[in-house]
Amino acid sequence: MAHKDFFHKLLSGDHFSQEEMTQCMNAIMNGVFPDTVIAALLALLERKGVTSTEVAGAYYSLIARANTIDLSPDAVDTCGTGGDHAGTYNISTIGSIIANSTGVPIAKHGNRSVTSSCGSADVLEELGFRIDLPVEATVELYARTGFSFLFAPLFHPSMKRVAHIRKELGIRTIFNMLGPLINPARSKRQLVGVYSSELMELYTEVLLQTGTRHAMIVHAMTEEGISLDEPSLNGPTYIVEIQNGYVCRHTVYPEDFGLDRHPLSAIQGGERKQNAAIIRSILDGSASPAQIDAALYTSAMACYVSGHARCIDDGLTISRESLESGDTDRKFREILDFNAELSARYRGAVN
Repeated sequence: MAHKDFFHKLLSGDHFSQEEMTQCMNAIMNGVFPDTVIAALLALLERKGVTSTEVAGAYYSLIARANTIDLSPDAVDTCGTGGDHAGTYNISTIGSIIANSTGVPIAKHGNRSVTSSCGSADVLEELGFRIDLPVEATVELYARTGFSFLFAPLFHPSMKRVAHIRKELGIRTIFNMLGPLINPARSKRQLVGVYSSELMELYTEVLLQTGTRHAMIVHAMTEEGISLDEPSLNGPTYIVEIQNGYVCRHTVYPEDFGLDRHPLSAIQGGERKQNAAIIRSILDGSASPAQIDAALYTSAMACYVSGHARCIDDGLTISRESLESGDTDRKFREILDFNAELSARYRGAVN
């Protein structure tokens, strides 16, 4: 199909078949379409509303051209969609760090900011972590510490084709939806925060199709009526849980786990320096109760999907113990030290 044919379908409000979406994404990634056409296609897809069939079609196009890495299918990814515009600090990043310190293997997929002020790659870099280690160094880091960060542009080099377009558009696109699905370690245990309740069923369908072992798809609301792609500290958190092919749905509140309610303003962040400072304060215990609770809430869910915790309550207990004992701070310093050693050893090398 020519790009005009894709335009006609989208302008008519028609959905792409899986094959059409794969064909469209192949044309985008292969440089067949100019930037203006790609930008229009992404914007029109978002305006129409992306279907699970279209996400699956795009997934097969991108995963086929990805550079994969051999870690463990039981490593947990906390990559979410982003794009909720709530302005919170990098909660999923510190949540993965705390979970790792309790013994949870982490294969966090992430990128620089696209629709926010600071992405997971930005804040880790600010904390002193080299995000672009070559594959063999990342494997070493994971083998030693059980922690890895999978910088999306290195494992999905075709994404460079659209990086500047996404940045210039500054809106959510289908690529926000794809991030949690195209983990190059093929993680089968995931905590996926989504910016819209409408995406929960979409992700359920796609994750079932791609063989997840244990996943929690999370969407939440604040008392102010703002949507979140992470657990809420002052409103309901909606969860679709997938475990070994079975699906169940929950609605939980912070007080269900003994957490106090906090306003959204208490967990908002900013640019990378500010967010890194918040994470450092969480690690050293000087952060506000709200900032700490948000991190623990996410870590608890990561511990649960990993199988390291029996339930979210159990995950919260072991996460709090690790953070308050200083184990999390010590473990993250170990990660940073070995990351620096690997960076020196592989100086100048990239994938």
